[in-house]
Amino acid sequence: MIPFFRKIRNLPAGKAGKMADDNKPLQYMRYAIGEIVLVVIGILIALQINNWNEQRKKDISMKGHLKSLAQAIQHDIKEQSISMEFNEFRFHSWNYLLNISGVYTDSLEDISRPSSYIVHTWDDPYPKTLNEGFINISLDQLNNPFIDIYFNHSAIDEINNLGVLSNLENDSLKKNINDYYYHLEWKFGPQSTNRRYELAKDLRVYLRDNHGISCNYPPHPGRIIQVIKEDQNVVIMLKDLIKTSHRHYWVTKNLREFGSNLVDLINKELD
Repeated sequence: MIPFFRKIRNLPAGKAGKMADDNKPLQYMRYAIGEIVLVVIGILIALQINNWNEQRKKDISMKGHLKSLAQAIQHDIKEQSISMEFNEFRFHSWNYLLNISGVYTDSLEDISRPSSYIVHTWDDPYPKTLNEGFINISLDQLNNPFIDIYFNHSAIDEINNLGVLSNLENDSLKKNINDYYYHLEWKFGPQSTNRRYELAKDLRVYLRDNHGISCNYPPHPGRIIQVIKEDQNVVIMLKDLIKTSHRHYWVTKNLREFGSNLVDLINKELD
Protein backbone atom coordinates (compact mmCIF):
# COMPACT_ATOMS: atom_id res chain seq x y z
CA MET A 1 0.00 0.00 0.00
CA ILE A 2 2.86 2.33 0.78
CA PRO A 3 5.56 2.36 -1.95
CA PHE A 4 8.44 2.86 0.39
CA PHE A 5 7.57 -0.09 2.60
CA ARG A 6 7.19 -2.19 -0.52
CA LYS A 7 10.74 -1.18 -1.47
CA ILE A 8 12.00 -2.00 1.97
CA ARG A 9 10.13 -5.29 1.92
CA ASN A 10 11.54 -6.15 -1.49
CA LEU A 11 15.13 -5.21 -0.77
CA PRO A 12 17.59 -8.11 -0.90
CA ALA A 13 18.50 -9.50 2.48
CA GLY A 14 20.73 -7.18 4.37
CA LYS A 15 20.41 -4.34 1.88
CA ALA A 16 18.25 -2.18 4.12
CA GLY A 17 20.74 -2.59 6.89
CA LYS A 18 23.57 -1.98 4.44
CA MET A 19 22.10 1.50 3.66
CA ALA A 20 22.77 2.44 7.24
CA ASP A 21 26.06 0.53 7.43
CA ASP A 22 27.29 2.29 4.26
CA ASN A 23 26.95 5.65 6.05
CA LYS A 24 23.72 6.52 4.23
CA PRO A 25 21.46 7.32 7.21
CA LEU A 26 20.26 10.58 5.65
CA GLN A 27 19.10 8.82 2.52
CA TYR A 28 17.34 6.21 4.63
CA MET A 29 15.67 8.87 6.79
CA ARG A 30 14.44 10.72 3.73
CA TYR A 31 12.67 7.61 2.58
CA ALA A 32 11.19 7.01 6.03
CA ILE A 33 10.07 10.61 6.60
CA GLY A 34 8.62 10.84 3.11
CA GLU A 35 6.53 7.75 3.65
CA ILE A 36 5.40 8.95 7.10
CA VAL A 37 4.33 12.27 5.57
CA LEU A 38 2.38 10.43 2.91
CA VAL A 39 0.65 8.32 5.58
CA VAL A 40 -0.25 11.42 7.61
CA ILE A 41 -1.57 13.20 4.52
CA GLY A 42 -3.63 10.13 3.66
CA ILE A 43 -5.10 10.04 7.17
CA LEU A 44 -5.92 13.76 7.05
CA ILE A 45 -7.58 13.39 3.67
CA ALA A 46 -9.61 10.42 4.93
CA LEU A 47 -10.69 12.41 8.00
CA GLN A 48 -11.65 15.39 5.82
CA ILE A 49 -13.70 13.16 3.53
CA ASN A 50 -15.38 11.58 6.54
CA ASN A 51 -16.14 15.02 8.02
CA TRP A 52 -17.48 16.18 4.67
CA ASN A 53 -19.74 13.12 4.45
CA GLU A 54 -20.99 13.65 8.00
CA GLN A 55 -21.70 17.33 7.32
CA ARG A 56 -23.48 16.37 4.11
CA LYS A 57 -25.68 13.95 6.05
CA LYS A 58 -26.45 16.66 8.61
CA ASP A 59 -27.30 19.15 5.86
CA ILE A 60 -29.66 16.67 4.20
CA SER A 61 -31.27 15.89 7.56
CA MET A 62 -31.61 19.61 8.37
CA LYS A 63 -33.28 20.32 5.04
CA GLY A 64 -35.71 17.46 5.60
CA HIS A 65 -36.65 18.78 9.03
CA LEU A 66 -37.03 22.34 7.75
CA LYS A 67 -39.28 21.17 4.91
CA SER A 68 -41.46 19.30 7.40
CA LEU A 69 -41.54 22.37 9.63
CA ALA A 70 -42.62 24.63 6.75
CA GLN A 71 -45.43 22.21 5.89
CA ALA A 72 -46.55 22.12 9.54
CA ILE A 73 -46.64 25.92 9.72
CA GLN A 74 -48.63 26.09 6.48
CA HIS A 75 -51.15 23.76 8.14
CA ASP A 76 -51.22 26.13 11.14
CA ILE A 77 -51.84 29.09 8.83
CA LYS A 78 -54.94 27.38 7.42
CA GLU A 79 -56.20 26.64 10.94
CA GLN A 80 -55.58 30.26 11.91
CA SER A 81 -57.55 31.43 8.87
CA ILE A 82 -60.49 29.29 9.99
CA SER A 83 -60.28 30.76 13.48
CA MET A 84 -60.25 34.27 12.02
CA GLU A 85 -63.36 33.54 9.98
CA PHE A 86 -65.28 32.36 13.03
CA ASN A 87 -64.16 35.31 15.14
CA GLU A 88 -64.98 37.77 12.38
CA PHE A 89 -68.51 36.34 12.27
CA ARG A 90 -68.89 36.36 16.06
CA PHE A 91 -67.71 39.94 16.28
CA HIS A 92 -70.31 41.10 13.76
CA SER A 93 -73.15 38.80 14.76
CA TRP A 94 -72.95 39.52 18.49
CA ASN A 95 -72.69 43.24 17.77
CA TYR A 96 -75.78 42.76 15.60
CA LEU A 97 -77.67 41.30 18.57
CA LEU A 98 -76.91 44.43 20.56
CA ASN A 99 -77.67 46.81 17.70
CA ILE A 100 -80.98 45.16 16.83
CA SER A 101 -81.91 45.42 20.50
CA GLY A 102 -81.14 49.14 20.53
CA VAL A 103 -78.11 48.76 22.82
CA TYR A 104 -75.03 50.93 22.38
CA THR A 105 -71.96 48.95 21.30
CA ASP A 106 -68.33 49.64 22.16
CA SER A 107 -66.18 51.38 19.60
CA LEU A 108 -63.75 48.79 18.26
CA GLU A 109 -61.76 48.66 15.06
CA ASP A 110 -63.90 47.04 12.39
CA ILE A 111 -63.06 43.60 11.02
CA SER A 112 -63.38 43.14 7.27
CA ARG A 113 -65.11 40.10 5.88
CA PRO A 114 -62.76 37.76 4.02
CA SER A 115 -62.88 37.76 0.23
CA SER A 116 -63.31 33.97 0.26
CA TYR A 117 -64.25 31.44 2.91
CA ILE A 118 -62.88 28.14 4.11
CA VAL A 119 -65.99 27.59 6.23
CA HIS A 120 -69.35 29.09 5.39
CA THR A 121 -71.09 30.26 8.53
CA TRP A 122 -72.98 33.02 6.72
CA ASP A 123 -72.41 33.77 3.04
CA ASP A 124 -75.00 36.51 2.54
CA PRO A 125 -74.46 40.17 3.44
CA TYR A 126 -74.89 40.77 7.14
CA PRO A 127 -78.44 41.96 7.85
CA LYS A 128 -79.25 45.31 9.40
CA THR A 129 -82.86 44.52 10.14
CA LEU A 130 -84.47 41.65 12.03
CA ASN A 131 -83.36 38.31 10.57
CA GLU A 132 -84.37 35.17 12.47
CA GLY A 133 -81.86 32.89 10.74
CA PHE A 134 -78.97 35.21 11.50
CA ILE A 135 -80.03 35.55 15.14
CA ASN A 136 -80.24 31.75 15.50
CA ILE A 137 -76.74 31.27 14.12
CA SER A 138 -75.45 34.08 16.35
CA LEU A 139 -76.81 32.31 19.44
CA ASP A 140 -75.52 28.96 18.23
CA GLN A 141 -71.99 30.42 18.27
CA LEU A 142 -72.23 30.43 22.06
CA ASN A 143 -72.27 26.62 21.93
CA ASN A 144 -68.96 26.57 20.07
CA PRO A 145 -67.50 29.89 21.11
CA PHE A 146 -63.89 29.46 20.17
CA ILE A 147 -63.35 26.48 17.92
CA ASP A 148 -60.28 24.40 18.70
CA ILE A 149 -57.34 25.06 16.44
CA TYR A 150 -55.45 21.86 15.68
CA PHE A 151 -51.88 22.99 15.29
CA ASN A 152 -49.36 20.55 13.87
CA HIS A 153 -46.64 20.11 16.50
CA SER A 154 -45.16 16.90 15.11
CA ALA A 155 -42.33 18.58 13.18
CA ILE A 156 -41.22 20.94 15.94
CA ASP A 157 -41.51 18.17 18.56
CA GLU A 158 -39.19 15.94 16.51
CA ILE A 159 -36.78 18.83 15.96
CA ASN A 160 -36.68 19.57 19.69
CA ASN A 161 -36.32 15.91 20.66
CA LEU A 162 -33.38 15.44 18.29
CA GLY A 163 -31.79 18.80 19.09
CA VAL A 164 -31.79 19.72 15.41
CA LEU A 165 -31.94 23.49 15.96
CA SER A 166 -28.56 23.40 17.70
CA ASN A 167 -27.06 22.50 14.30
CA LEU A 168 -28.82 25.34 12.49
CA GLU A 169 -26.22 27.98 11.69
CA ASN A 170 -28.75 30.67 10.73
CA ASP A 171 -29.27 32.31 14.12
CA SER A 172 -31.97 34.67 12.83
CA LEU A 173 -34.04 31.78 11.49
CA LYS A 174 -33.51 29.83 14.70
CA LYS A 175 -34.80 32.79 16.75
CA ASN A 176 -37.85 33.21 14.52
CA ILE A 177 -38.74 29.52 14.83
CA ASN A 178 -38.47 29.68 18.63
CA ASP A 179 -40.47 32.93 18.77
CA TYR A 180 -43.25 31.52 16.58
CA TYR A 181 -43.82 28.49 18.78
CA TYR A 182 -43.51 30.53 21.95
CA HIS A 183 -46.32 32.85 20.80
CA LEU A 184 -48.33 29.89 19.52
CA GLU A 185 -48.28 28.29 22.95
CA TRP A 186 -48.81 31.54 24.82
CA LYS A 187 -51.74 32.78 22.74
CA PHE A 188 -53.40 29.46 21.91
CA GLY A 189 -52.45 27.28 24.85
CA PRO A 190 -54.94 25.74 27.31
CA GLN A 191 -55.02 28.78 29.62
CA SER A 192 -56.03 31.16 26.86
CA THR A 193 -58.51 28.74 25.30
CA ASN A 194 -60.16 27.81 28.61
CA ARG A 195 -60.74 31.45 29.47
CA ARG A 196 -62.63 32.03 26.20
CA TYR A 197 -64.74 28.93 26.71
CA GLU A 198 -65.66 30.03 30.21
CA LEU A 199 -66.95 33.41 29.02
CA ALA A 200 -69.34 31.78 26.57
CA LYS A 201 -70.37 29.11 29.05
CA ASP A 202 -71.23 31.77 31.64
CA LEU A 203 -73.61 33.49 29.23
CA ARG A 204 -75.18 30.20 28.10
CA VAL A 205 -75.82 29.14 31.69
CA TYR A 206 -77.11 32.59 32.63
CA LEU A 207 -79.60 32.64 29.74
CA ARG A 208 -80.77 29.14 30.64
CA ASP A 209 -81.10 29.66 34.39
CA ASN A 210 -82.49 33.19 34.41
CA HIS A 211 -84.51 33.37 31.21
CA GLY A 212 -85.17 29.77 30.20
CA ILE A 213 -83.37 30.30 26.89
CA SER A 214 -81.42 27.45 25.33
CA CYS A 215 -78.86 28.32 22.67
CA ASN A 216 -79.44 24.85 21.22
CA TYR A 217 -83.07 25.72 20.55
CA PRO A 218 -83.13 29.51 20.08
CA PRO A 219 -86.37 31.26 21.04
CA HIS A 220 -88.38 33.61 18.86
CA PRO A 221 -86.16 36.60 17.94
CA GLY A 222 -88.40 38.94 19.85
CA ARG A 223 -87.68 37.03 23.05
CA ILE A 224 -83.89 37.34 22.91
CA ILE A 225 -84.17 41.00 21.90
CA GLN A 226 -86.39 41.64 24.92
CA VAL A 227 -83.91 39.92 27.24
CA ILE A 228 -80.99 41.96 25.89
CA LYS A 229 -82.97 45.19 26.32
CA GLU A 230 -84.00 44.42 29.89
CA ASP A 231 -81.04 42.51 31.38
CA GLN A 232 -77.84 44.51 31.75
CA ASN A 233 -75.92 41.38 32.77
CA VAL A 234 -76.57 39.83 29.35
CA VAL A 235 -75.34 43.03 27.70
CA ILE A 236 -72.15 43.04 29.77
CA MET A 237 -71.40 39.38 28.99
CA LEU A 238 -72.10 39.87 25.30
CA LYS A 239 -69.77 42.86 25.20
CA ASP A 240 -67.04 40.82 26.92
CA LEU A 241 -67.43 38.12 24.28
CA ILE A 242 -67.33 40.71 21.49
CA LYS A 243 -64.10 42.17 22.85
CA THR A 244 -62.61 38.70 23.24
CA SER A 245 -63.53 37.73 19.67
CA HIS A 246 -62.13 41.01 18.41
CA ARG A 247 -58.85 40.58 20.29
CA HIS A 248 -58.56 36.92 19.31
CA TYR A 249 -59.08 37.81 15.64
CA TRP A 250 -56.21 40.31 15.60
CA VAL A 251 -53.90 38.11 17.65
CA THR A 252 -54.53 35.25 15.21
CA LYS A 253 -54.05 37.53 12.21
CA ASN A 254 -50.69 38.74 13.50
CA LEU A 255 -49.53 35.20 14.25
CA ARG A 256 -50.67 34.03 10.81
CA GLU A 257 -48.56 36.76 9.21
CA PHE A 258 -45.63 35.77 11.42
CA GLY A 259 -46.05 32.14 10.31
CA SER A 260 -46.27 33.13 6.64
CA ASN A 261 -43.06 35.17 6.90
CA LEU A 262 -41.39 32.28 8.72
CA VAL A 263 -42.27 29.89 5.90
CA ASP A 264 -40.63 32.34 3.45
CA LEU A 265 -37.50 32.43 5.61
CA ILE A 266 -37.36 28.63 5.77
CA ASN A 267 -37.78 28.32 2.00
CA LYS A 268 -35.01 30.88 1.52
CA GLU A 269 -32.75 28.79 3.76
CA LEU A 270 -33.58 25.71 1.67
CA ASP A 271 -32.72 27.39 -1.65
